[in-house]
Amino acid sequence: MSGTEAKDMADTVLQNQLASQPDGDLDTNLDSSMTPQSGQATFPTGGRALANLLLMEHDFRRARYTREIANILATRLDGFTHCDGVIVWVKKNKGSDVIMSRLEGSQLKTIKDKNLEKWAKKLSLWMDKTNTPAGELYTETIPAKIFDLWPDIFPMEGFHVPLNCPGNGRAGGVLLMRSQPWGEAIKIMLQQLGEAAGYSLKALELGIYNKTTSNLPLLLGLLGVASLLSVTALTVMDIIPTPDYLQPAIHLLKDLTGLGI
Repeated sequence: MSGTEAKDMADTVLQNQLASQPDGDLDTNLDSSMTPQSGQATFPTGGRALANLLLMEHDFRRARYTREIANILATRLDGFTHCDGVIVWVKKNKGSDVIMSRLEGSQLKTIKDKNLEKWAKKLSLWMDKTNTPAGELYTETIPAKIFDLWPDIFPMEGFHVPLNCPGNGRAGGVLLMRSQPWGEAIKIMLQQLGEAAGYSLKALELGIYNKTTSNLPLLLGLLGVASLLSVTALTVMDIIPTPDYLQPAIHLLKDLTGLGI
């Protein structure tokens, strides 16, 4: 059995399991490795977690810039599963754009620290060069010059999700960090999320969302104003009939422009 067939079979089994279980069962089966403890923040599970996952995939398709996709991943993954820290990188020209976040209270919040960003870029570059596979990260394989600088704010255990870009290999990656083990269902769905992000990054690369499209609301607004002005001008010049309720205003415009003489 090929790797693709095995993955397709696993996806089918997972979908059948999720479809046959109510939300109450999903809460215990979606990520059975997580057991809430007193004093800890609670995270969405079951149907709500799946809904948050689908919303992220939906928002990937609405993004107009690669950094928007990276920001969605860095700040909203806690709506799907528990993670204490997230590093997201997307390829940009000859380098990469890196966004980091850490759990504060019950929410992931972005970190802006140049030293941490330099370290994260070195880690992501090494992972891309070594073609680190999807799955749990084995820190013993990380070069000492990177591992020795591992920030205290991040657990040393992580799950790597490549952002596979069709036809171009990898467009980046995500590293979710937490000390708890990862459930199999979570692993599969995180990889599917990475594929969805990769497809959206490919769409941006192909220019599907160009500047004209991103400015479409503004262009439509300007077109509406121009149309209104054109109709008003034609009405004042008696080229098109004037509605009764607009006649006082049109007569005033004619007087002001001298067209009423």
